[in-house]
Amino acid sequence: MMNRILWIGLAVGAFGCSSDYKVEAAASSFSVTPNLSDLGVVTVGETVRFAVQVSHTGGADVGIVSAEVINVEGAFFTNAEAPLPEVVESDEPADILFEYTPEAEGYHYGRIIIKTDASEEPERMVEMRGQAASPVLVMYPSIIDFGPVAEGTSSVETVTVVNEGTIAVEIDRLPIDNELFGSTLPLPYRIEPGEKIDVPFEFAPEDSEEQTADASVSLSAGVTFTGLHLRGNACSTASGSLYDQDGDGYSFCGSDCNDGNPDIHPGAEEICNGLDDNCDEEGLIDEGTSCFDDDGDGQTEDEGDCNDANPDINTMVDEIMSNGMDDDCDGVVDSGATDLDGDGYSEEGGDCEPYDSSVHPSAIESPDGVDNDCDGIIDEGTSVYDDDGDGYSEVEGDCDDTDYRISPGGVEIADWLDNDCDGMVDEGTIHADDDGDGFSELGGDCDDANPIVNPGYPEIPDGIDNNCDGVAL
Repeated sequence: MMNRILWIGLAVGAFGCSSDYKVEAAASSFSVTPNLSDLGVVTVGETVRFAVQVSHTGGADVGIVSAEVINVEGAFFTNAEAPLPEVVESDEPADILFEYTPEAEGYHYGRIIIKTDASEEPERMVEMRGQAASPVLVMYPSIIDFGPVAEGTSSVETVTVVNEGTIAVEIDRLPIDNELFGSTLPLPYRIEPGEKIDVPFEFAPEDSEEQTADASVSLSAGVTFTGLHLRGNACSTASGSLYDQDGDGYSFCGSDCNDGNPDIHPGAEEICNGLDDNCDEEGLIDEGTSCFDDDGDGQTEDEGDCNDANPDINTMVDEIMSNGMDDDCDGVVDSGATDLDGDGYSEEGGDCEPYDSSVHPSAIESPDGVDNDCDGIIDEGTSVYDDDGDGYSEVEGDCDDTDYRISPGGVEIADWLDNDCDGMVDEGTIHADDDGDGFSELGGDCDDANPIVNPGYPEIPDGIDNNCDGVAL
């Protein structure tokens, strides 16, 4: 008689004698890699995701019960927001995801305990460690002044950015609060520890109005570095040298109507060139020259007007007899009057020197001590005459004999003019960059006698406030 009894295994009995045989399933087991997850240096506030792999090593499929994270201190290691794998099959390892988000600098440690239904060693432990550090960026200069930039053009200046921290950083944004300023740096941009880069910034104005902006550098880790100021066409905070780009002693912020041409400025001689050489308030071009219709009669001297100070005299009018003038500019004075020197004017017509053909109402005044144009004033408008009444003529050093505020005896003041005619604008005033470091007192230089002190200088440990932020190292 044969009896069959089934328990954990299979038992077989025969002929009154019995022997027990047990057939068991192979023990289930698993392994975990790596045993140590070293995440290296991570930026404070940044999240790093990492995986622990669970592999089947024998027996039936292994079910994962839990993956518990234990922080030695803090709570910076966490489970990722991802579903926990339920089963690890023999040919398909499973990844369990975790995250490290340090909120403070320092070294951090933790453990992961993975629990399963494996029949052999159902729990495994993994060590974790990471170092958190804050990014350190130094930017200089802290102020960029683009100077005068014309409408429809643009100017590019750079800011040096140095990664002085122990971790690499990634710039993902360069926020600027004025759309007339921008940057051409390709983003995102990674900077390794110790690396230095030049970040380009551009100013493209739509008019000549003063523009300012605050810019910052934002990292992918969520950290933003501020304190960068941009400005252009900024006469209210400008340096005299920066805003007198042609070096003619007149500033863009003052009355220089073309700061790219040293021959164009207030007081310059107007010549027949289609330009406003003397920057007069009316903006007139070529006035007082032979190609300009000074008397508004429709004809210039080049076109035949023999007296461009009198609108009743030109080649288009009829001669009026007995008025002592050559009304029609034919070279003949009306009948009844006598032009003794043949200069086109009789004494009755205003010739103050009837026997000198170089002196008459249409003559150009020259510095010769003679009233050449018969207006009763000698040498006016020439280099030897004090036209603005400040006590100096041009030959005596007056660099603008149309403005009484400007002469060799003038006192330099902050008005964007070369008051004392020494070739420098506003030297010794808040407008001027007296120490040549690119910043005036008006532009933020807190010591304009020291070239290593200005808003664009990096702070160094010398006991001096190098970058004028009010703090000295």
